[in-house]
Amino acid sequence: MKGKKEFTVDEASRIEKLIIQKLNASSAEQKSIRSKIRAIGFYASDFGIGGGYTVADFRRVVKILGKVDIALQQSNTSKVIVTKTETQDLLNTSNRKIMLDHSQSIIPQLKTLGFKGFETIEDIRRTNYVMLPKKRGIYIILYPADLPKYLSVGTGGAFKGRDPNVSIEELERNWVNNTPIIYIGKAGGESSSASIHSRLKQYFRFGEGKPVGHWGGRYIWQLDNADTMIVCWLELPDAIPAQIETALIKEFSAHYDQRPFANLKD
Repeated sequence: MKGKKEFTVDEASRIEKLIIQKLNASSAEQKSIRSKIRAIGFYASDFGIGGGYTVADFRRVVKILGKVDIALQQSNTSKVIVTKTETQDLLNTSNRKIMLDHSQSIIPQLKTLGFKGFETIEDIRRTNYVMLPKKRGIYIILYPADLPKYLSVGTGGAFKGRDPNVSIEELERNWVNNTPIIYIGKAGGESSSASIHSRLKQYFRFGEGKPVGHWGGRYIWQLDNADTMIVCWLELPDAIPAQIETALIKEFSAHYDQRPFANLKD
């Protein structure tokens, strides 16, 4: 064990503040934040909880010496520090944690978490999308081969006249080795009535060359044999898909130091 498994209330409070910062930080910022956490004595690797751990994970695996009443307060006031989302809620839906350990095989974990489908894009199109649920949630695109073959000109549509293709060099820079996950997407939310069915249908029509509005995730259409890629999804009727999507991407970035291949900022 590199670190400690027992912490004072003050140490735990400092670590929890840093965990909140880490989950809301860019991948470039996360490395220095993890170093600060380790300097206090907490090494996630000691407990096998992976780089995307939350405050709840920290409290679950360590012992905090003294009365635990940590509200992440500022030192000189009783005002609670407010973040974009509560850390404990980012990866939870209906009190069920949605987390992945990227040091382990991914597909069995997804199935355990309740993801359905695991169908190829080709098969989903062949059935006219009837297998896709008309509920909001998240979906993940999985690449079945180890190394991709890139296309200079993919099959994506020119949405609003914009060329969806990028250089081979750009695709190579974005590729992430040792993971089948190449895109994490969301469907529906507080201000959107989209469903997994409607969002994936739109996405795949874009991949057929139609000028429809699913510009995000377009890099997958510059991979050879895109139709063989595997799609799985998780219905989230009682959660906000955007929060779960963001948390999963941050968790991925914390492990690989970059986002999934086709998850772009623009």
